[in-house]
Amino acid sequence: MPIRGPVNVKLYTKDAAETLRVGPLTIRVYEDGSLTENRVSGVLLEVPAGKSGPPVHWHRFHDELFLVMKGSMTFVTPEGETTASAGDLMTVPPGAVHTFKNASETEDCEVYMTATPGHYVDYFRMLAKATDAGKQLTSADVEHLMALFGTFPPNVESEP
Repeated sequence: MPIRGPVNVKLYTKDAAETLRVGPLTIRVYEDGSLTENRVSGVLLEVPAGKSGPPVHWHRFHDELFLVMKGSMTFVTPEGETTASAGDLMTVPPGAVHTFKNASETEDCEVYMTATPGHYVDYFRMLAKATDAGKQLTSADVEHLMALFGTFPPNVESEP
């Protein structure tokens, strides 16, 4: 039977979003899964011109959707590079090896990203905390944090 009230809706504004900084990226957390029973989270990734996202990786447990809001985002996979422009949506299912970058040298990029399940937002929070005050993470540090959220480099097999 479907849930019937009292279930409240919530408006999230950009100014009120939790703001995280991870290297050159700004991550605005709109929904962290707390109102969706962790079914989905939503964040805005702000990627400056010429900057890249995380190392190449894949997720064991969660899906991601990337909706480009401003500029363009280049997704890098073993098959090559695909550039998504404003209004385009990239789907990344579990097991898909990927990363992303803003290949433009002049235009910043904004991408709305969802993660299902929603608790993946805590990965961004842990990265922001670990790099607070300019600390540089080693590749082993990053791989450890990723593994806590079922995220692995491409050389890790997808089956145990």
